[in-house]
Amino acid sequence: MKKLILLPGGFLAFVLVVLVLLMQQNDRSMDGGIEALAEKKAASSSGGGVHGRVISKQDLPPEGSRSLFDHLVREQGGLPFPFEKMLEMFASYDREGRWPNTLLIPDGRSLLKGHATFDAPRMVVAADAVPPAGAALMPILRGRLFLGFVEPANEIEVISYNESAGRFEFQLIENYCVGCVPRIVYAKRSICTTCHAGGGPIFPVRPWQETNVQPAIAQTLARHLQTEAYHGAPIARRLDQAQAFDDLTDVGNVIPATQKIWLDGCGSDGDACRRAMLKLALRYVINPAALDRETEASRELIRLQQINWPEQGIPLNNGNLNNRDPFNQALYDESFGAQLRNLFWPRADGVRSGDKLKDFDALPRLPAEFDPLSRRAPLKIIQAHELDGVYGLAQLFSADDIERLERHAGYDEMRFAQAIDALPDPLFAAVPVSRVQIMQALLQVLDAPAVEYCCLDVSDLSPPVVQGEPPLELASDSVLQPYEKYCFACHRGNPAARLDFMSGGDEATVLAKIKAQEKIREALDYERYLGSSKQAQLMPPEDSWQREALERAQARGEDPLGAMRDQVPSLFEF
Repeated sequence: MKKLILLPGGFLAFVLVVLVLLMQQNDRSMDGGIEALAEKKAASSSGGGVHGRVISKQDLPPEGSRSLFDHLVREQGGLPFPFEKMLEMFASYDREGRWPNTLLIPDGRSLLKGHATFDAPRMVVAADAVPPAGAALMPILRGRLFLGFVEPANEIEVISYNESAGRFEFQLIENYCVGCVPRIVYAKRSICTTCHAGGGPIFPVRPWQETNVQPAIAQTLARHLQTEAYHGAPIARRLDQAQAFDDLTDVGNVIPATQKIWLDGCGSDGDACRRAMLKLALRYVINPAALDRETEASRELIRLQQINWPEQGIPLNNGNLNNRDPFNQALYDESFGAQLRNLFWPRADGVRSGDKLKDFDALPRLPAEFDPLSRRAPLKIIQAHELDGVYGLAQLFSADDIERLERHAGYDEMRFAQAIDALPDPLFAAVPVSRVQIMQALLQVLDAPAVEYCCLDVSDLSPPVVQGEPPLELASDSVLQPYEKYCFACHRGNPAARLDFMSGGDEATVLAKIKAQEKIREALDYERYLGSSKQAQLMPPEDSWQREALERAQARGEDPLGAMRDQVPSLFEF
């Protein structure tokens, strides 16, 4: 009898232990969650060498620098909305007006995976614009700008290159929705790099079964969405479009490795090494066949690299995630433990707590081989006898850049080489390499006219905002209420400083700025300008949801314009 009693009791104890262990495996919050993992990884990262000292790891961009995305939004005059207009913004930088590469992922692996569904898939965007030739230097978007948009979360994730800082910035567009006041903020970098460990984009490898290039995904999306496009992104995509997206992420991941080679490979005193590397790179883009390891110039670069090259080599970080088929449930539930765990803690899709990190931690973990949080070995370890830095530098320049340089050099290779030799020494100091600064310096040496560039000067940008900075909370009877509804979306947090005239940490500051802006009076003078040639300057803009909301309020007999005019510095009666 004792045996019969002990056996069930022992079995029950065993089951309880197993269940506790499974629960701990299933719930990331039991070990501190992703925030604890981010802190652990940040503490264990070496951050050594010249690169570790020169390339910032702070959330906000280094002073005097900003992301390419910030500059583009400033050029547009504000954040494009709705999302189709964001895609149109990218297309405006392409010589043929092509839209960027878009893919849909209804069941993925991002921080917002619990918010994405077949009814509202995550959209990922990779800019692939070929800039038109022109008098000014054009920004290169290819491999330097990526978005992830999850509509139910009202959020866009942005990975955008910072030319001056030599790193990708991680940003969020929060509250991106009709009736909302969107905010562009810089994300907590340590959280982002738990997955984006190389500091750049990540993407699955072939055959990309999470995306809508898989027919089963596309067909299910079409059935749920009952449309051929979702926010401008086609539902049906071809395999080659995923391949192109994958290639763009590879291009992006070469850039951080190139900066490491430029800084650590040549060392703090390696100016001659960097000059030799750039010279070979520019010769290579003009004539790829001319790059030969056995030439005197190549041997000299290798000799210079061997002086300061790190003993452990320089990693080319791995942005590739293993392919995952969300329809193949056996891939994840093949073990007895996984099946038992799912029995007691079924998959918690669509978690919505208001805290996306807690939502992420509450979801079941993926097996390590599919989890982007898992450590990935580098694609390769670059050694001092290799010329990867030459190829990486060459990739920084566009075809138009090279044609411009050749034209001003009279298509004379010798003159071109002499121009590189004549470049000023500070350009080869131990600071991030900049395509724009090199182009401007080379053109000056070649006696070419000075060229402008849109996206380095930050003097006309509003201050950057870090994630977690609290938004302005208005009192229910605040005179700013109509401004919040109809104006804040464009004039609060706008990267363009000239349009950011409703920013401030409290109501009094914002109201003082509004009272100081005479231009607001003109923008609200509907009675005088409606139907006239100046109608276009009325705010909110005609094609915005704010204008529609304003007109609906007026149709109900409300007078939001009057309440707003009461705060501005001039009378509207004449």
